[in-house]
Parts: sequence; C-alpha cells; structure tokens
Amino acid sequence: MDNTALQKLVEVSRMYYEQEMTQESIASVFKISRSAVSMMLTEAKNCGIIHIEVTDPSSNNEEIGSRICDMFGIPKCIVVPSGSYTEETQLRVTVSQAVRFARELFTSHSTVGVAWGIACHSFMEYFPKETNLCDISVVPLVGMSTALTNEFRLNDTVRCFARKLHGHPYYLYAPGFVETLQDRERIAESSYMRPIYDLWKHLDYAVVGIGCVKDYQEFGGIEDVSPLEVIKKFPDSAIGDICARRIDIHGNFIDNDFNRKLIGITGDELKAARYVMAIATGPRKILPIVAALRTGTIDCLVTDEKTAGGVLSLVESGQLPD
Repeated sequence: MDNTALQKLVEVSRMYYEQEMTQESIASVFKISRSAVSMMLTEAKNCGIIHIEVTDPSSNNEEIGSRICDMFGIPKCIVVPSGSYTEETQLRVTVSQAVRFARELFTSHSTVGVAWGIACHSFMEYFPKETNLCDISVVPLVGMSTALTNEFRLNDTVRCFARKLHGHPYYLYAPGFVETLQDRERIAESSYMRPIYDLWKHLDYAVVGIGCVKDYQEFGGIEDVSPLEVIKKFPDSAIGDICARRIDIHGNFIDNDFNRKLIGITGDELKAARYVMAIATGPRKILPIVAALRTGTIDCLVTDEKTAGGVLSLVESGQLPD
C-alpha cells in the first residue's frame, strides 16, 4: 500500500472515530459509497491504524488499590479503570462498582448513613431494588442544603433509598449550616434531633463523598495550578470536606466557625461507624482525597485509576506536609 492510500485510511478513521462523522457523511466527502467507507475502516483495523480497546469496569486495578491501602492504612481501595470517559461517565462507572461492593457489604437490620452530593446521590439512585436486604434504617449525615439540585435534596433520596432496602427512612429538616452557634444549640436540643443524633452514634455503614471547598475551587483545579501552590497558600486551612465538614491536608477536622455551625455528623462519630465508604473521582479531588484518607475515618475508597495515580504521585513526591 502506497503512502497516499495509507493516509486516506488514517483520514477516514479520524473522521469516523475522532470527529464522530457517520459513514454516509464520510462517503459524501470522498464521493464514494458507504460500503467503500466500511471496507476502508475494516482495512484500517487490519493494518493496525485503528486499535479498539474494551475497558471492563469490573476489572479493578488491584495493584494500585493495594498501594493506596498500604500508604494510608485503610482496609480496602477499589480502583476502577479510567478508560476514555467523560468526567460524568467516569463517575457513573465508579459509582456502579461502589454499589456492587455495597450489595455484599450491607447487612439486614442495620443502619446506613448517607451524605449529600453527586456521588452519594448516584449511589442511592443506582442501587438495585431487588436484593435480599431488609429492615435497614437510612439516615442523612448532614442537614439540608440551600442548593436545589437533586443531589442535594437528601431527604427525598433517603426516602427512595430506604424503600429499596425495605427499611425505614429518617429525615433531617434542619439546615446544614446555621447563622449562629445559638441557633445550632437550639436545633441540637430539639426533640426531633435526638433520634438522628442517636443513629449517628451507632452507625453500621456510611456512604460519603469527598468534597472540594470553595477556596480550593477558586484555583481552577490542580490541572491548572500545582497542588503544592494550593498547600502553600492554605497550609492549615480547609482543602476538602467529608459530609460538608471541612478538613485540612493533615487530615484534621478543622476547629473553625464553619464546622462549629454545621448540622451534621462529627468526625469522631464517623470514625466510630463500623464501615465508611468514600466515593470520589477526578483531578480536582486528588488533594481532598489525600486529606480525607489521613483523617482515619475511611475504610474503603472507591475511585478511578487516574485519580488514584495522582494521589500516589502526589504523596510519593515527598513534598506534602505530614
């Protein structure tokens, strides 16, 4: 095959696979038949120009997961293949593996706490209706958000999730964040909060996301700014959050005004839970994941290869504070 013919195969391949043009459109460009385009694509595969790889999300990267476990002293880390996914698709694939693991982890007659956010909302949404689980109490781990999107309407999601688990939903109608410490004390002492507080102290399982705080987001993410620059600017300040409760890079739940006014489970209560699973993906979550794993609250991290690799590279660089 001469170079001109080879380049034509490359061009047709790029139009079909990269530009997502239809075979009819390509045929029109080159003034050839659709069947001729199909034959050219087949020839391009045979020549090695096109390489198709199928990524199985259930084939988790155990080697990277083991390194994360050893590095942070956690019992389990599920690392899902990254593939050529959009960020949204990658999260869906990762959450599906978290659901798969949780189906075997959860037991009947137990208590499950859930947080707000896209990862947790997707987890509850994807969890199947048909299981052998029953009599599971489901409780929100943080008060209501001012955000109106579905992933922050925690009471609604808790109701649907409890129905799937053939269990009992508990609702938290208090705001997640209050204006004054007096407001928080008033809510804490109210009778309707007592069963919530009791469940927080006796959790069997918790499903949480790992969030980025506003100050960190203003950098534009670590794709644009070195994570070391973030640490230099915020050495002891919030770099992420768990259940909206802010944490620093050292893994401390920060004693600040925001956390003191938060209506949500405490770090100590989360540590006391039998098993805590955290779900997080994407380059913006690398620093928050490091911080979250240093808190000692996480038993299982579910993430993707690229994010896990970023966590390992960052910590192994030796440039982060202990």
